[in-house]
Amino acid sequence: MKADFELVTDRLILRPYKNVDLLDLVEAIQQSDDTLSRWLPWCSAHYNQHDAHEWIHASQQNWLYDICYEFAIFHRDDDEFLGSISISNLSEITNSGELGYWIKSSAQQQGFATEACREAARFAFSKVKLTRIEIVTHLGNLASQRTALACNAKFECTARNRVIEDGHPINGLLFSLIPTDIPQNPAPRGNES
Repeated sequence: MKADFELVTDRLILRPYKNVDLLDLVEAIQQSDDTLSRWLPWCSAHYNQHDAHEWIHASQQNWLYDICYEFAIFHRDDDEFLGSISISNLSEITNSGELGYWIKSSAQQQGFATEACREAARFAFSKVKLTRIEIVTHLGNLASQRTALACNAKFECTARNRVIEDGHPINGLLFSLIPTDIPQNPAPRGNES
């Protein structure tokens, strides 16, 4: 899939990662250690430019081979880097994928994750042609659970051994989206360039 395009919402621009995003990514992760590291173990104050370079390169390869679709999230007004969202764990057998997201600490609780999730889900359903998206959260991650519900995802179950924490499987909460859960926009919002 062509990785050189944008998804545009009322407040956000979502686009594949570029090398120029490296410093913004490092800064956002380092400043968000206190709110994200419990759920995302790689998110730490020790995350550095080498880590970001490797991740951005892997993300670009994922797009090139249609393995996974990671988007950097920016504010439309000032191009501030806000976080990341991805469609991963793609399965041809079930025609499904998993939606994951994080927003840096200073931009949390402003509805950015919900807005980005809705647009990423539209992309997954209309462009990737998935018929199911799963959102899996830690039992204690109330912010992520609220985001899933705000996106109109349906809670399905407590899935046993669904999340890995400190190298051990633990239970997670499973939410799902199908195409009818996310209204399609009357006019295309993707800005393909």
